[in-house]
Amino acid sequence: MSYSNSPRFLNDSIVNKLLTQNLLSKYSLQKDSLDLNILENKMNKIPEFKNVEIFLFPEGELTFQITERKPLFKLNSNPSLYSDVNGILFKFNSSDSSKFPLFKTISSTHSFETSAYVIKNLKKDPFLSGELHKVELIKDEYQLKLKSFDFNIIFGSPKRIKEKIKKLKVFCAFQKVQDSLTNYKKINLSYINQVVATMY
Repeated sequence: MSYSNSPRFLNDSIVNKLLTQNLLSKYSLQKDSLDLNILENKMNKIPEFKNVEIFLFPEGELTFQITERKPLFKLNSNPSLYSDVNGILFKFNSSDSSKFPLFKTISSTHSFETSAYVIKNLKKDPFLSGELHKVELIKDEYQLKLKSFDFNIIFGSPKRIKEKIKKLKVFCAFQKVQDSLTNYKKINLSYINQVVATMY
């Protein structure tokens, strides 16, 4: 069995158990009559797997090439779920979940694809990658919370993301050097060419 990267939560024993538990008896065939497409399709339905390819070599060796999903953010849910960059939810055991931003929404029908797109772009920025603490979706409007700054951030819709990131970084940089900016409780990035800051 081979992995496209070092496995984060799988090992050979776990995969063998998954195969044993998830494959019905009709799939438990001799290797001469084993349909690799059926096996691949079954394995690809496991949420933790991004992609599974199975190869049967002439000498009879069956090889699995597994690509695991990489967590982008943690969903505020019970049990804990994570999302990858495509908005696909899956379980993930992390010894340090604080390195993933927390995502909250009250919508039960929310698709996570757009939120994953927003968070992926936020985390591309070196400053925000380490600072992003929480992202919340309230009535189609994204709100952010950073680790080192007390103010709430109204990010707005998933449009003009680069422009909003630039405005946020400028505001954070000014706050570090200007005492007069430290009393703001909320900043709004959704307006074009300006940042609206309030003390309430």
